[in-house]
Amino acid sequence: MSSPARRVVTWPAVVVLAALVALPWTPWMTKFYLLLAFDALLFGAVAMSLDLLMGYTGLVSFGHAAFFGLGAYATAILLERGVLSLWVCLGFAVVLVGAYALVVSYFATARRGIYFALLTLIFAEVVFTFFRYTQTFGGSDGIQGVPPPEILPGVAIETPLANYYLIVAFLAGAWLVCRVVVTSHFGGVLVAIRENEDRARFLGYNVQRYKMAVCMISALLTGLGGALYPGRAAYATPDLMFWGVSGELLIMVMIGGIGTLVGPIMGGAFLILLQEQVSSYVEWYAIVIGLVLIFIVLFVPRGLLGFWHLLRPRSWRRATA
Repeated sequence: MSSPARRVVTWPAVVVLAALVALPWTPWMTKFYLLLAFDALLFGAVAMSLDLLMGYTGLVSFGHAAFFGLGAYATAILLERGVLSLWVCLGFAVVLVGAYALVVSYFATARRGIYFALLTLIFAEVVFTFFRYTQTFGGSDGIQGVPPPEILPGVAIETPLANYYLIVAFLAGAWLVCRVVVTSHFGGVLVAIRENEDRARFLGYNVQRYKMAVCMISALLTGLGGALYPGRAAYATPDLMFWGVSGELLIMVMIGGIGTLVGPIMGGAFLILLQEQVSSYVEWYAIVIGLVLIFIVLFVPRGLLGFWHLLRPRSWRRATA
């Protein structure tokens, strides 16, 4: 189990946060790269939230895109109807995603292994199909052209720079929540469940309750990330809930490093940047990306963070674990 003596905030985290804050002021950071950085950090944060299930609890979810998409729709629905407050949008996303996650987690955590993964996928496909064929929410086109949200009355988040700093704040908050979880007694129990669920149950822990709790935390963080997306993209479509998005999130966790917090952030940023750079040069970019990912899985099994740790001093390794 995780040691309770581990510090929640470490000095490498502070350094990285300071670097992210200063990044927009570098000469090469154009508006395009600010928007690209938004996507990289957003999906990195979502991948980190998924790793609470995969890496620390041993639960593989094939339906995480549904949480992201529901959060996006929660914001888009309110913005389309003139409710511009970012905080109201986030609150609505928490209620909507939380209600859905409660149902999914209750039924999915009653099963183990592949059955948990299949149930999350089935629930997500139901939600995807509902929004795809319901014209009230735009059908397959979704909700397009929504106005930017306002952080304060009359203060809209409409520039790439404002969106970038918003996502940096979200990433920092999500990382702090995840860090508190994994360094607490609760996180230790999650690791015990991952290692031997029957033994954890024998020790007196209500295994399903712990799994439901971590599912809810992961889902709500993912939903909040989704709720920030329409402010940058000005739309929400059913494609955000497609199972392929869930697959990409799983890949982000794997190539970054399962069972870490920093690894999935690196994996998310790496995949987003890789897709953008390769697609700008070749039409068959998916093949190139697939070959790169196969190379990472085969020859860097511990992910990008594991490879990075081999190059860093031991003190840094402990701080970023």
